[in-house]
Amino acid sequence: MAGIDKITKEIELEAEKEAASIVSAAEAAAKSAKEDAEKKYQAYISSADEKLNRKLADENKKTQSQCEQAEKLILLETKQFLIDDILRKAKVKLLIQGKEDYFETLLKLLEKSVQADKGELMLSEKDMGRVPDDFESKANVVATKKGGTVVLSKNTVDIEGGFILKYGNIEINSSFDAIFDENRDELMDIVNGILW
Repeated sequence: MAGIDKITKEIELEAEKEAASIVSAAEAAAKSAKEDAEKKYQAYISSADEKLNRKLADENKKTQSQCEQAEKLILLETKQFLIDDILRKAKVKLLIQGKEDYFETLLKLLEKSVQADKGELMLSEKDMGRVPDDFESKANVVATKKGGTVVLSKNTVDIEGGFILKYGNIEINSSFDAIFDENRDELMDIVNGILW
């Protein structure tokens, strides 16, 4: 029996060695698999971080660009508002001039509008109510220089300030609104140059 015990012992020792070898190999394989998994995980995290950082950088650029565009638009709108406000105030200033200065301004406008023909000068109802007695004669002095004449019409026109000069069927609109509208771009450039 001693031989069987000895053989059994040898088989057990051999099995234990084999088991230890298998366990050792399994532990080594598990350790290697774990290290590979950790490397893949770190590579994945690193790649994901890189992609996220690139996306964030792109989004930051977009956001910054959008903010810059919004700032430019706000600045442009503010400038436009200021220019419009200055032009509106300039027109109001013309309208609220004293009587003498106001009608002198109309005579200066007439110099640019009058033609070598017989014209009819039409004013607003408000201006007709305060027109100086010598305005028609002064207007004729201006018209004569260009070879024409003007008569002050009894008919009024629906304008805030300025006048309408009529030659037959042709009307020259020298109302302040028309003058400001016609010269808007040039006036805006002048105001823009003064402000900025």
